[in-house]
Amino acid sequence: AGPSRAKMSLTGTSKSPPSIQSLAMRLLSLPGPKVHRARKTMAKPSNGQVGPAGGLFWMPGSLPCLREGRSRAVSDPLPQPCPQVPEKRVSEMLESHPLGDASGARGPGGGLEEWETEVGEDFSLFYDSYSVDEHGDSDSKVGISASSTKRKAKKRWKNDSPWVKPSRKRKRKETQPKDGRGVSNETSSLETERFEELPLCSCRMEAPKIQRLSEAARNHCMATESADGELSGCGSSIVKRETMRPSSRVPLMVLCETHRARMVKHHCCPGCGYFCTAGTFLECHPDFRVTHRFHKSCMSQLNGMIFCPHCGEDASEAQEITIARAEAPTPAPRPTGQEPPDTPGRADTSQPSARMRGKGEGRLAPPDPLADGIDSSGGPVLVLPSGASISTLGLGPGLGREQLEKALIIHEAERRKKLRFHPRQLYLSVKQGELQKVVLMLLDNLDPNFQSDQQSKRTPLHAAAQKGHLEICHVLLQAGANINAVDKMRRTPLMEAVVSNQVETARYIVRRGGCVYSKEEDGSTCLHHAAKCGNLAMVSLLLATGQVDVNAQDNGGWTPIIWAAEHKHIEVIRLLLTRGADVTLTDNEENICLHWASFTGSAEIAEVLLNAQCNLHAVNFHGDTPLHIAARESYHDCVMLFLSRGADPEVRNKEGDCPVDLTLENSEVWFALQLNRKIRQGILNRAMRTERIISRDVARGYENVPIPCVNAVDNEPCPEDYKYISENCETSTMNIDRNITHLQHCTCQDDCSSSNCLCGQLSIRCWYDKDGRLLQEFNKIEPPLIFECNQACTCWRNCKNRVVQSGIKVRLQLYRTAKMGWGVRALQTIPQGTFICEYVGELISDAEADVREDDSYLFDLDNKDGEVYCIDARYYGNVSRFINHLCEPNIIPVRVFMVHQDLRFPRIAFFSSRDIRAGEELGFDYGDRFWDIKSKYFTCQCGAEKCKHSAEAIAMEQSRLARLEAHPDGPARTPLGSPPSSPRGP
Repeated sequence: AGPSRAKMSLTGTSKSPPSIQSLAMRLLSLPGPKVHRARKTMAKPSNGQVGPAGGLFWMPGSLPCLREGRSRAVSDPLPQPCPQVPEKRVSEMLESHPLGDASGARGPGGGLEEWETEVGEDFSLFYDSYSVDEHGDSDSKVGISASSTKRKAKKRWKNDSPWVKPSRKRKRKETQPKDGRGVSNETSSLETERFEELPLCSCRMEAPKIQRLSEAARNHCMATESADGELSGCGSSIVKRETMRPSSRVPLMVLCETHRARMVKHHCCPGCGYFCTAGTFLECHPDFRVTHRFHKSCMSQLNGMIFCPHCGEDASEAQEITIARAEAPTPAPRPTGQEPPDTPGRADTSQPSARMRGKGEGRLAPPDPLADGIDSSGGPVLVLPSGASISTLGLGPGLGREQLEKALIIHEAERRKKLRFHPRQLYLSVKQGELQKVVLMLLDNLDPNFQSDQQSKRTPLHAAAQKGHLEICHVLLQAGANINAVDKMRRTPLMEAVVSNQVETARYIVRRGGCVYSKEEDGSTCLHHAAKCGNLAMVSLLLATGQVDVNAQDNGGWTPIIWAAEHKHIEVIRLLLTRGADVTLTDNEENICLHWASFTGSAEIAEVLLNAQCNLHAVNFHGDTPLHIAARESYHDCVMLFLSRGADPEVRNKEGDCPVDLTLENSEVWFALQLNRKIRQGILNRAMRTERIISRDVARGYENVPIPCVNAVDNEPCPEDYKYISENCETSTMNIDRNITHLQHCTCQDDCSSSNCLCGQLSIRCWYDKDGRLLQEFNKIEPPLIFECNQACTCWRNCKNRVVQSGIKVRLQLYRTAKMGWGVRALQTIPQGTFICEYVGELISDAEADVREDDSYLFDLDNKDGEVYCIDARYYGNVSRFINHLCEPNIIPVRVFMVHQDLRFPRIAFFSSRDIRAGEELGFDYGDRFWDIKSKYFTCQCGAEKCKHSAEAIAMEQSRLARLEAHPDGPARTPLGSPPSSPRGP
């Protein structure tokens, strides 16, 4: 065997026997000679690991409004499940917008008379409004002729609310209930009469089939659902034209298959006619197989007793149930504009479908987040020819809401003019803010997504967002406008609102699902525009979404903070800094935000950036520092600030000019630079040194982040006795198996977060969380092997099992220590489990390592059962070669496989073993084998309280061994503060 070498390895402080290697390791292992070496070590993997409708508007509460006018008994309940329009408000609308005759208000359906004449007398029940008296009604009691009914309908239309369709009422004689003093067990005529008076439901009955539907139905389901006190229509297509209703109190309805099934199950309340979808209801159980649902306010009452409106059973024992929204079997809403209204039916879309989509095919709009805010006063709803509905639902109170309500009410008078519009007129009317015309154009079936070359492919929503017409944005989105439509410059409506400083419009679009991170043609995002405009409220709105990248760069490399610095928006800069803005990012000409702050002459912004650790000595593509730019522009305040912070006035740019050469002679800036030069010359030999940057990036751009080098100890320059590389290299043939067909790989289609990921199974499990950090349960004493996804995997490059191969992400600094030469420290707070860097160097064999002259940078790859290889960072390496030994380490080495799965050549990755503060030195445990050799030449200088390799600890250990040799039969006591020692083989 050759001479003993000092090598780092993955074993760490543990001297226990190595754990059983994986099956793949044992298959690739061959016994080798035992040689005592000193190497940096790390722990072994744990045991058992295995290797590699048109022009019709209606009120949501119209049905209860009609029922209020019906004759009722004193004991009848008055269900009010939905909000009503205030009388004062209705009267104001009637005075300001009087209606014409009934024929004009009925729309193109031919009127009620034409429809009733066609469907026959049997279907007149659809328009009959039955009184909810104590006698009840039956579907067979139709005693009024069609002509009489028509006259009553016309007369009633003149007096009813202008927001509801005409309804009929029938006068019936009310039979006074007899005073029964008791109920006997025998069946009496009084008891029989009383129970016959209870109205029963007709949920399982079907009325005559309709051959032609009115404009109210348009082949769509007429069901109204009650969910947590809110009402919503169904609108799904119908298959059968037979009508149904839960009781004679409710008009006949055509229903979709889902609501027909729910009607048969008695899930529709007979009192109000609303389907009990979500919320609190009462349930009657006449049979263990049958449940009757109804509202508490809709119970039948008779002689002080309550009964189920479905079956007439005693409702005192009915159970109160609460149905959550998620449990409600509500059918999927029909996408706006995707199915013509005359389609007889379509497949059920309530279940997810495996459907491929083209690049330009739009997805369904996300659910309206404002739909929960139902206006307590109600409002008109306008159904467009496309099937979409326009209402004030979700629009906040204010002038815009009032204007929209007015436009929805008086649209009929304007429609009688039979106006026709060109598709391009919609954009112009939107831009002018003509809400009434916009509504009429949408009723004329104009496309809200129409794009014209004359407007650079801008949609009407672009114009509404740019001008801040919130109510028009609301109408267009309800009409089916694409909220993320792009123009020729790839600009979205949200970007238009941001550029125009329309905060409320932008907030509305964001709440409706507008994309906040999309980029236009030049790479700018909404945050770029908001920072450029200096709108603090807009920037706060975008950052509050949590979906924007605060460090996004446009095509010029400018970040939002660079735009804010150029336009002197200091409050925006402060806000961006609190949200993690990176002041070290450069644009395409290598300018950082401090360059732009000096270009604008804002010393206040420059000071804020310097306090955020911005590099004062940064050099752009032309070799100019911020001091060069401030001197050229004659900004005296900026020059004084930079000089007070230690800027070097002797630095020359690529043209050979220093800052003083760029100023006018005898100017304030010239005098300041000359004075600073003399002061610096006078204090060159002062005793106290200050930290100075001697290299702005030791990696020369090979890493994701720059790694500066500073020295505040002596005059030692930046180390240059090695070649910086970012990946391991070879100077001799290693025969590494890089055959892609030999790689075990996963076939995941997600982010590899499932337990079925083969790469995760090779590592026992995937040890990374969603932030790319090691899990808390990761074994830091004996770290297992980690197999990251490779180029043979079918997963995406940004899956969560690709951490080490993504490179360095944390900000590090190479600095001169007082006792240990060069060291590496963190420039930011690093959470536990974060990937720091990889130990990179030259791959050599064990035999080659034994003949190397300098063994200070050897890292043993620790393949005990086979041939051993090492990484030597003496001549080729990265920043990890400067990481010092710490007896209380804050980082741990872990073996990782990425490009290949040759178990002889793992990659050595360093992860933080605990939270690391900014400015704290990084270090790992070199291992006992390293110090067994190197302790003869130098001792540990980490300064830890429990340092194991300091001069004092070594002296105490030698004293203990001497006593043990003098008294071999006596007990060997371990000196206080010295760790127990156990010899281990090579």
